Amino acid sequence: MDFDPESDSTEPTDVKWRPMHLLVATFIGVMLLIASLDVTLRYAFDAPLDWGIPVVGLMLGLTIFSGMIVVTGEDEHITVGLLDRWIVGRGRKIQIILVHLVSLGSILFISERMMSLSLRHFANQNMHMMIDIFFWPFSAIFAFLALCSALLVVRNLFRVLRQRAEDVEAPEIPNV
Repeated sequence: MDFDPESDSTEPTDVKWRPMHLLVATFIGVMLLIASLDVTLRYAFDAPLDWGIPVVGLMLGLTIFSGMIVVTGEDEHITVGLLDRWIVGRGRKIQIILVHLVSLGSILFISERMMSLSLRHFANQNMHMMIDIFFWPFSAIFAFLALCSALLVVRNLFRVLRQRAEDVEAPEIPNV
């Protein structure tokens, strides 16, 4: 772990997640570049990219599923602290365990649905209606990324289970 000198926070940034951060940033950059080029060509030259919108959609999926790994790996999900001041000790630990279990179930469901979709697309050799590209590799990649995220939830769950109830702290909610 090292510290990010650009950050106002004193929180360390974990070096092992930097490649995933770069991957997500690359997907976002490529997506924005293609969308900007498509819009410019459409309105300035009346010549939009035929493949622009479908590729941006696929890049969006890659961004979301790659970002899910980063967020899960750093255990930085969005939290709403409505009940946090009243739940302490063992109740806090139970709350965090339940959140991880619900997250795990949801992510495993998404992974299974993506894999099922990929197998159907592969069996039928479905292609995108606007561009000649097979769907199944993308849905298989989405399923794999969701499965990786589920494994990270399991890791986070075991970390919480190993902690004593007194040591489990609420995530810090910034004042907005």
